[in-house]
Amino acid sequence: MSTPANQQGVRVEVRDLRKKFGDHEVLRGVSFTVERGEIFVLMGPSGSGKSVLLKHIIGLEEADGGEMLIEGHSIHAEGLRDRYRMAMVFQSGALLNSLTVGENVGLYLREHRLKPEAEIRRVVAEKLAIVGLTGAE
Repeated sequence: MSTPANQQGVRVEVRDLRKKFGDHEVLRGVSFTVERGEIFVLMGPSGSGKSVLLKHIIGLEEADGGEMLIEGHSIHAEGLRDRYRMAMVFQSGALLNSLTVGENVGLYLREHRLKPEAEIRRVVAEKLAIVGLTGAE
């Protein structure tokens, strides 16, 4: 019996990743590999780009250059995120009481204009369904 790859850990490779916000270069040619089963730590002072790097790896941000691979496949490959169940828990998990559950779930995508509104609604509905909150949009 074989164990699915997402239960054994995955190989993550980042090559020459670059990101600028205006004139501020946050990621300058970042490269590293995390092998299956390896424990990898990102450490650095506030504002050094740790969260920005993680957001790129899971596809919440678009890089200005470089590439990110999961098991040798681009993070942009069809179905890759679903296959490996990639996610991120943000440092501050506070919800905005003035927003619905669905609005809170889609807040990051809307604020950063990462996807068209119709796609955001689809993603929000999909994520709410995963945790049994269908209809809480």
